[in-house]
Parts: sequence; C-alpha cells; structure tokens
Amino acid sequence: MKNIIIFRTDRLGDYLINSRPIFEIKKKFKNARITIVCSKINKKILNQSTYIDNIIEFNKTDNFLSKFKTFISIINQKYDVTLVLDGKKFSYFCNIFIRSKLKLGVSYILYRKFLFKFKILKSSKLYNYFFFNNIEFFPSKNYLKKSESFCQKYINLFKNIGINLTVNDSYIFENPESSKTLYSDIVTKLNFTDYIIIHLDEKWNDIKDVKINFADKIKILQKKINLKIIITSYDNNFDYFNFIKNKFDYYNLKSNALNYIADKNIVILDNLDIFLFERFLRNSKLNISCHSGFVVQVCGANNAKVLDIINEKDLQWYSSWKPQNTFHKFVFKSTFKNGKIEIDSFFDEISSTIKTLY
Repeated sequence: MKNIIIFRTDRLGDYLINSRPIFEIKKKFKNARITIVCSKINKKILNQSTYIDNIIEFNKTDNFLSKFKTFISIINQKYDVTLVLDGKKFSYFCNIFIRSKLKLGVSYILYRKFLFKFKILKSSKLYNYFFFNNIEFFPSKNYLKKSESFCQKYINLFKNIGINLTVNDSYIFENPESSKTLYSDIVTKLNFTDYIIIHLDEKWNDIKDVKINFADKIKILQKKINLKIIITSYDNNFDYFNFIKNKFDYYNLKSNALNYIADKNIVILDNLDIFLFERFLRNSKLNISCHSGFVVQVCGANNAKVLDIINEKDLQWYSSWKPQNTFHKFVFKSTFKNGKIEIDSFFDEISSTIKTLY
C-alpha cells in the first residue's frame, strides 16, 4: 500500500465516522501516502491530523475552473486504493478516470416517484459493475426500513485492505495543545468544573413554545440537576437564541464581546472554534443537542455522553448513525401520536435522564 485516496467531501460528523479506519491504515502501512479529498469544513480538522499526508479541498460551490483543476490534480496520480465514501457526483466522476488497483465505494438506495414509487441506485448498477471492485449499499432516509449500523458498513469496506475494527472502536479527533490551554483558562475563570452542555442551532426552532419560556426552563433545569450549564452555539441568529442572550452571562469568542448578567450557574459561550468546542464536549457530564452531527460524532471520539433530541419519525435514521462506544439516549421533541411535545414534558425528560446518570 503506497498511495491511497479517500473522498469525504461532506460534513464534519461524516468524516469522523471514518476517522478510525483511516487512522488504522497509517498504523498498518506506515509508508502509505494518504490523500483526503474533503470539504472546506472538514479541512479544518484534517489540518491537525498527523496521519493524513495530503489534503485536496473540494466544495460544490467552487467555480468550474477550480473544480477542473482539482479534478486534474486527482487523476494525475496513480493509486493502490480508492475509497469513495461520500456518494457525491464529483467523487463518482473522478473515480471513473482514476488509475487505481482497487476501487471501493458506497452506493445509496433511493426511492423516486413517477406515477408510482420505484427504487434506484446512486451510483447505478452499470457504474458499480465497471468502476467499483467492492461496494457497500446504504439505504437513504426514505428507503430505510429498520435501524442498522451504517458505521459497520464503512468498516466492511476497510476490511478489503486488511483493516479490522468493530463499531465499538472510538473515532479519532486530534486536538492542538493550544486549545487545551485556552480551555483551562476559560473554565478557571468561570469556576465551572461539573457542567452539562446544551448546544443550540436551527433544529431547536421547531420545539413547542421555545421562544416563549426557554430561558425559564433552563433555569429550572439547572436547579433540578444541581450542575452548571454551558449553552453553546455558532452563528445563531434565531429569535429564541437572541432572547436568551439577554438572560444569562454571554461571551462571544469570535468578537470578544461580553454581556455580564451575574448568574454564576448558567453561561452562554458563543462561536467557539471547533477545537475548543471539542474540549468542552469532552469534559462535560452530558451533551445535549437537537442532533448536531458534530456533537454526536465527536463524542464517539472521546466517550462523552450524548442526549440526542429528535422527532420520533427520524428515530430509525439517527439510530443508524449513532456511535456505539458511548452513552447515547434519544429524547423526542415530537411523537407520531401527539405531535410536538409540551416544553414542560420535554425538560422533565431531560432532567430525569441526568438524575439517572448522576
């Protein structure tokens, strides 16, 4: 194994699922040159990865000339192994022209409807026959019939090159020492040792009454669990978040802004960079989010606990993606039977879960 190229041009959480087997390639084949074709957001963490030799950035928003240059830089090399793990059109296109001894990839099973519902593959059967040596099939969200481990499917692909892992093996997230120092400075200043994290994003918008009394519910939760609460978010301009920013101590790490309310038990840390955010997640007693992909998957790298807030209709889908090596529990914000759940019931479920853990 001398030259390996891997396509992962999507999101942070998606790359982290594959981080362990890629890391193991470098351990087993020490002289292998590993190239990752990745998105801009994935490049942030890959720049810190000691087991990656070459990074090629590709984004679907790039102009045609930029995409063409990226394509040429990829196919100019010869490879021993190609792994198409993202199921993206550009990755499939490159795979046609890549000179590689072994081509491995994923193909998605989709439903389409024209007069009646029918099944199609992305990539097609013809493509798979000519351009892949081995394939793992992933059901799309609208095709999934029961929960299954998608992590295992990726592991199956890596078995073709002698990488043997289980779904219980932790993911890899390499973090610079500078973030450790900054983390220590912040928690010392805040005097926060035992805390939970509530990460807020756009998915909280569809929680019933979240704009009305969200801040009050967080205060009640803090008193019930007797742990400090750190609220995190990134570039969040939604109304519910702008409202609670005036209710708690607020620190914006991007602009260095500070709004001091003098509540010593609850604090908002806004716009943490990825590496500092991971430090907080790693040391938290419990991480709560409305299925933030990064929060869920990075906890698979550090065995941190996750409380994952979803709609009941998405249970099979998200169950298929969850890490298997850490505590992970789903809480519903809506159910098939009752629709959106009352915010009181929702927070009662959170506090009872925390009490069973601590």
